[in-house]
Amino acid sequence: MNTVLAGIVIVFFGVQGIARLTAAPEDQRAAAYHFGVSLSEYRKVSGLLILGGAGLAAGLAVPPIGIAAAVALVVLMLIMAGLRLLCQDGALRVALPLVVAALTAGTMVW
Repeated sequence: MNTVLAGIVIVFFGVQGIARLTAAPEDQRAAAYHFGVSLSEYRKVSGLLILGGAGLAAGLAVPPIGIAAAVALVVLMLIMAGLRLLCQDGALRVALPLVVAALTAGTMVW
């Protein structure tokens, strides 16, 4: 596993997940409404970001776990890009999950 890139991606997913879970309830509701999902689903996806980052971290010691986590996170980011496209967010907001998906896929290269 590419450890430097993996470290960057691990921190990114950890920070994103924690920021989303610790955001004010009204901010969480607004984000969930924007994406057309329930507040519970929004919080579950936020938890998945943290778990995915933890899976990548575990993958530094056990590569198959890291590969599985990376694949799951790439799929999640592709879904996020699709949701952003459906919500008619700007091009930068659609591109960000695609860039993160590419970086995450890059962690599987060694």
